[in-house]
Amino acid sequence: MQLVDLMMQPGMVYDYSIWAVGLLLASVAALGVVVLGLVTRRFLGVEFRRQHNEASAAIFSVIGTTFAVLLAFVAMLAWEHFNEAKAASYAEAGYVLDVYDASLGFADAEKSALHEVMIGYLENVIRIEWPAQAKGLTVDRGSANLRRLNEMAIGLQPAGVAGSNLQAQLLQSLTRLQDARQARLLTADTTIPTIVWVVTIIGGVLTVAFGALLGAPSLRMHLAMSTALAISGVLVLILIIALSNPFRGDFRVSTHPFEEVLAQIQGLPLSAR
Repeated sequence: MQLVDLMMQPGMVYDYSIWAVGLLLASVAALGVVVLGLVTRRFLGVEFRRQHNEASAAIFSVIGTTFAVLLAFVAMLAWEHFNEAKAASYAEAGYVLDVYDASLGFADAEKSALHEVMIGYLENVIRIEWPAQAKGLTVDRGSANLRRLNEMAIGLQPAGVAGSNLQAQLLQSLTRLQDARQARLLTADTTIPTIVWVVTIIGGVLTVAFGALLGAPSLRMHLAMSTALAISGVLVLILIIALSNPFRGDFRVSTHPFEEVLAQIQGLPLSAR
């Protein structure tokens, strides 16, 4: 994996193991800190920097705190986005099950037709839409199934009040399913804005770079502390990368709830699929 490729196409980061990406970034950060520390020591002597340690430490404290708050904010933003995507996916699968439950009250022919379209919807989500989302694409294959379900539900001719209530319940469940589907597609298309990434990365670089201006008697100790600081920031950055695109990477939201509903509609245990 080439670092230049990742810089040109950041989405490529999800084509590799998050652990490999983390190791690469941590290695680059550690190497950068060592080089920066050696260059700083070469052009700015230890005694010169120690004379300004008091002022440098005060400014470093402000910069470090600001960066820590920014990093925590972005990490929380990514975490909330991931949870929203997961909740939307589970809600969508749950509403498919609600539609299935409502359809059980109709005649066999109508029920079978509804089940067939529901199975088609779930298979489109699992086999077509989800793999596309894992590549950063949005493929809308399920909307046609939902439109067909709505047409079938509206076209039903229920007998009596009970049948009318069941039809209304079916239509209500379909409306909720459509809303949950839109929420899932929205979270798949929504990512952390580029400006946030730029500010976060620049803030991290400035924080680590400013640490190199502090004068420490031992070069090894100074480099060790600066490296630890850089790697700790990279670890949080890796967490943000893993969570910022909920449907991509090693820790993406799975299709498990949809597979469970599909197995239930088809009358199969999940292990048999």
